[in-house]
Amino acid sequence: MVKSRTQRGVLLLLIALILFSLYVRGTFRGEGLRRALITLSTPPQEALNRAYKAAADLIARYLYLLEVAEENRRLKEEIKRLKLERQLLSEKAREAERLRKLLGFKRSAGLKVMPARVVGISPQPQSRAFYIDKGSQDGIKKGMAVVSYEGVVGRVTVVGAGSSLVVPIVERGAKVSVILEDSRTRALLEGLGWGCRLLYLPKEEEVREGERVLTSGLDGVYPKGLTVGTVRRVVRRPGELFLEVEVVPSVDLSRLEEVLVVLEG
Repeated sequence: MVKSRTQRGVLLLLIALILFSLYVRGTFRGEGLRRALITLSTPPQEALNRAYKAAADLIARYLYLLEVAEENRRLKEEIKRLKLERQLLSEKAREAERLRKLLGFKRSAGLKVMPARVVGISPQPQSRAFYIDKGSQDGIKKGMAVVSYEGVVGRVTVVGAGSSLVVPIVERGAKVSVILEDSRTRALLEGLGWGCRLLYLPKEEEVREGERVLTSGLDGVYPKGLTVGTVRRVVRRPGELFLEVEVVPSVDLSRLEEVLVVLEG
């Protein structure tokens, strides 16, 4: 049936073209020929109109989809931009909070300090040392103490023009003269590479877990009264003269971004 309709349409179109040709040549004139042309051309014209409308709808739909796709792309880019701005604002807020705490520590401690940023870590695999962005041109000298608002960090060991190397108190072999906050017992704190311990504490001393460990100020490096850490474990071994005391440092080096270098204590 579809084939016969197609053949019929083609036949009518051919007849319409022949009649139009004859009309142009002057063979047929008058109202009769006009009616015949209209009658014969109506079915093909309707088919062409339907085809045109379908094509126009298809093109319009395609253009609409392109517009929607472009709008989606713009919205995705806008979402990415807003997420990045939110992250940056959040990071700036956290940085401002850290700097506020550093400023508060500076005021409460009564120390002359210089703020610095952590800009790198030591390439030595077993070292916890790190670099700061202040050096000799900023007044930094070897042996100066480095602290944060949480407590003692370490001391400067190498000084360059615009940067310095800081060895933290947890570095293996690093030592700090300390005092226990409650008992007021003096001891020597030693770094173990991952944490710290107290040396030369007699077994008779009363040391409790959770007690704060402070700087004694007797080593000439760290001002007195700064927080060093907290006692985590106390062990009394038979036959030993001294206690085994583990200390958790108050400063988490893995999260350290800003520090204060003590210029005068």
